[in-house]
Amino acid sequence: MTWILLISLLVKSSLVAGAGLICSRTMTRRPVERVDILRGAVCLLLALPAIMNMLPPLELALLPPLPAEPVVALPVTSAAPVELDPNPWWMSAGAITGGLWLLGAALIGGRLAVGLNTLERWTRKGAPVTDPAWLAPIEDLAPADRAGLVASDRVSGPLSWGVAPGAILLDPATLAEPQTAPAIMAHELAHLRRHDWIFLILSRLVLAIFWFNPLVWRLHAVLAERTEEAADAAAVGSVDRTLYARTLVRLAASPVPHGATAMAADAKTLKTRIACLMTDTPDRRRPLTVGLTVAALAIVATPLAAFGLSRQVAPVPPAAPAEAAPSAPEAAPAPPAPPAPPAKGWTYAFSHRGLSDADIKAIEEARQDAEHARAQAELVRLSAEDTRRIAEDARLEVEAHRGEIEAAARIAAEHARLSAEDARRISDQARRAGEDARRNGERIRVQAMQLARVEMTKGVGQMRAGARQMREEAVRLRDPAYRAKQIAENRARGNEATDEELLDVARKLPGQADDLERQAEKLAEKVRDMS
Repeated sequence: MTWILLISLLVKSSLVAGAGLICSRTMTRRPVERVDILRGAVCLLLALPAIMNMLPPLELALLPPLPAEPVVALPVTSAAPVELDPNPWWMSAGAITGGLWLLGAALIGGRLAVGLNTLERWTRKGAPVTDPAWLAPIEDLAPADRAGLVASDRVSGPLSWGVAPGAILLDPATLAEPQTAPAIMAHELAHLRRHDWIFLILSRLVLAIFWFNPLVWRLHAVLAERTEEAADAAAVGSVDRTLYARTLVRLAASPVPHGATAMAADAKTLKTRIACLMTDTPDRRRPLTVGLTVAALAIVATPLAAFGLSRQVAPVPPAAPAEAAPSAPEAAPAPPAPPAPPAKGWTYAFSHRGLSDADIKAIEEARQDAEHARAQAELVRLSAEDTRRIAEDARLEVEAHRGEIEAAARIAAEHARLSAEDARRISDQARRAGEDARRNGERIRVQAMQLARVEMTKGVGQMRAGARQMREEAVRLRDPAYRAKQIAENRARGNEATDEELLDVARKLPGQADDLERQAEKLAEKVRDMS
């Protein structure tokens, strides 16, 4: 993969992803149709590399040509050709660019694979749900359409995944609230019926291919958000909207594992999803609108994939004249006949001023070594020039697209700022709601305390009055005439009471009155402690 191919993929994927985002936002307000348009953009991006290889290329010579270098003919010597080691293939610009792309694709693809393996393990090790409240929504479905309902303590919120009928995983906290079962099951079954999981996996694959494009990341995020809104719209057709909104708020803090669709909404999208719930926007599809929009995207993307960027052709400069090649060394002449013996006083070395065959051979080898070194230096210089030109081309290409990169960065920064503002507003609203709840709770607690003190004070008075009546009754029972009257009244009511029994009651009543007084005193002490 070269820099030119990378820039070409960046431009083409940006146009397709940007067109998909704009069409989904402007062509319709229905969540279901927005999801369908975004799905079409994802499929076009996934098919973009295949279309580029299938269609005949249409080269656009928009890039500047490489600066031409004059061709210099190297001198030819009689020495054997020099074998030079070329630069390693893995040090070329194309190999480095391809390696970086493969690294990014492997990271995203590996993360997706780990997420899918985790979901499969959680589903396999989970326990089947047996609660009738959770099984009721799937009992009326055909056996082939019944999703597997699994309880797992590894998940922090309800989620669904897999090809239909798929699987729905529930956490213990959610299982303990069966009143939320209709809303949660309606949402997750809507995901499985609409095959949302398949298109989110395809979007992840597109993200792995075009990971270097910020617009593709944005397309994936918007598809995930609109998928949840479409599932909400399908679910509220059979569930009360207020109950559904409360369930969304309760699940807002639950994280979503990769490779699954979960009902939980984060702080950024919760406000938008609740607003969509309270808007009476029909969830039915308009196939013609969606089909025409996706067809328009395909009509734009198909010829766009055939275009490729190339360099302009530079004029070829005339070759520089070659240096005159040195003639091959002639055979060394035969050494002259040795002179007569030198006169006395001459040195022996002076008589060997002539060059021998060995000396001439050594000189020729030295010259060949020098030529070899010069050729190597020339090749190194040319290689350095090529490297410098490649680096300059990369810099020019980056400069040419600096505006697009900066615009994408500004859009991402603005989106992050708006998301942060939304999160801050939601946080402030939650904080104010918490403060109101705390004040209401405190007020209710004070009122309850006051009511309890009033009731306990009444109880103290009633207990003391009862103790006083018990003492008075004990005094009256000591009178024989009063006892005779009580015996007669009991006999008239059909009860038998003797004089001895009434005397025994008269003896016990003062002690019971004292116990009642002590209990009243303890209750009065509690009332004083509450003040």
